[in-house]
Amino acid sequence: MIEAAAGIPSGSTISCDICIVGAGPAGITLALELAKTGKTIVLLEAGGLKSAGKSMELYRGEVADPARHLPLDADRYRQLGGTSALWGGRCIPFNCIDFETRDYVPHSGWPLSKQELDPYYREAHAYCECGDYLYRTDEALPDAPAEMIPGFRGRTVTSNTIERWSPPTHFGKAYRKALQDAPNIRVLLHAVCLNIDLTDDGSKVSSLTAACFSKERFTIQPGLTVLSGGGLEVTRLLLASNQVHKDGLGNQSDWLGRGYMCHISGSIARVRFADHVTPIYGYEVDRESVYCRRRLCISEQAQREHRLLNAYLLLDRPLLSDPEHGSGLFSLTFIAKAILQHDRTRAPFKGKYALYWRHIINILRGSPEVLSVLPRWCRNRFVQGRRIPSLLQKSKNNEYHLFYHTEQIPDRDSRITLSDKVDTFGVPRLLVDYRITEQDVESICQTHRLIDAELRDSGCGKLVYDSDNPAETIRGHQAMLGHHIGTTRMAARAADGVVDENCKVHGIENLFVASSSIFPTSGQANPTLTIVALAIRLAAHINHAPV
Repeated sequence: MIEAAAGIPSGSTISCDICIVGAGPAGITLALELAKTGKTIVLLEAGGLKSAGKSMELYRGEVADPARHLPLDADRYRQLGGTSALWGGRCIPFNCIDFETRDYVPHSGWPLSKQELDPYYREAHAYCECGDYLYRTDEALPDAPAEMIPGFRGRTVTSNTIERWSPPTHFGKAYRKALQDAPNIRVLLHAVCLNIDLTDDGSKVSSLTAACFSKERFTIQPGLTVLSGGGLEVTRLLLASNQVHKDGLGNQSDWLGRGYMCHISGSIARVRFADHVTPIYGYEVDRESVYCRRRLCISEQAQREHRLLNAYLLLDRPLLSDPEHGSGLFSLTFIAKAILQHDRTRAPFKGKYALYWRHIINILRGSPEVLSVLPRWCRNRFVQGRRIPSLLQKSKNNEYHLFYHTEQIPDRDSRITLSDKVDTFGVPRLLVDYRITEQDVESICQTHRLIDAELRDSGCGKLVYDSDNPAETIRGHQAMLGHHIGTTRMAARAADGVVDENCKVHGIENLFVASSSIFPTSGQANPTLTIVALAIRLAAHINHAPV
């Protein structure tokens, strides 16, 4: 059943076996998995069925360095399905090394292994609709060449793995009927969880205080509670529910809100391939017509030897905003995105008429290319059930930008705290102090040096840097959109984190977290697939435990 919280009488109490706060990919997956046992489930969603309504205002907060981190109400969304409404669909599992304790990565190590999570990754593939759980090219694309770069002889660099792409799955649309039809799931829309109330001894959740936007409040009395409202909001709720534990829930270690990571991404160099080399570039499809894309990675052995953070790199197009690319297609895409841009922090045309005139010249000069390619691309992007993820064009000069996406170290000084400002319900807003370290920067630089050396040794090409100071360019890159990681980190001991290996908040017997905030390290992969896998694993744990 799906209903609006406005219909709940003020002051009333709803009892259930399990309450899940947040109906994004984690919350919806959890609800559907837990419903199989027959337990009664209440799923709270602050947004509406198809839009956020008034709830987006609750995301507003403060950022210590706006040049490094987007505003807190950008690139996340409240509605049934959560931020999957904005998700591009990239699916990548973590590598084995991402879970390991590495002596050169402070605070690294998960209390579980990749092998333990593999069965749940396979199930997550079904929820994310991204095909087989296969990420090596010889398995996923058996009829295609295994290597991305012909003749490449990488000793430390691999070019035979892929990323997969979901259609992308909008969890609110894809699983709405299943939620509506489940007799033991009650979805409450426009329902904001304001506080987690504990028993007097602080060891157990007694109730949740919730409200709708007309300010009427009601109470949920669950046997068990799971917070799945996203990496920032989960931490905010744990910090703000401080009536019994003054420093927040699960914060015996002082890690709550600390170790905030995203991913560092961008481009500092181009690959200039030798004339005889034609790399495999762009998107391919597997046997299930799932879009795949090849990657460059540093082998796990080489990461340990060179003390590197994990990363993946893609052959990519030029920046759309730079008219020097000379492409009518890219310029048309840039202008279209600028017109349709809903991010209020960007003013696409103000003071940039000369820039846009240069893009218009590209479009006019490239009109034959635009007319020949655009209809086919639009069909693949907007008409098919699976949309092609982005516009990529084979380079005319055999040179490609190298996009990097890398993990960060968990830095205790990179953190989120409560602001002295409050939202319309009186809940403190967040203050984000996101940081990157010199180790993060140097690892990216060294990764590029290894790739350059192996391209040259193989006779395949070389890297050409975009500036004389790549490290400074890296320091200027923003946090990766929507990747909010590490602030309720998983650890076997309460002294080392906020939740245990089963996602239970340390010291509170019936409170769990399902979010990328529990990741102890950010790994090289985009977080959505791992979030869903951990949600399925958590559901299995809860299903075998009494409620």
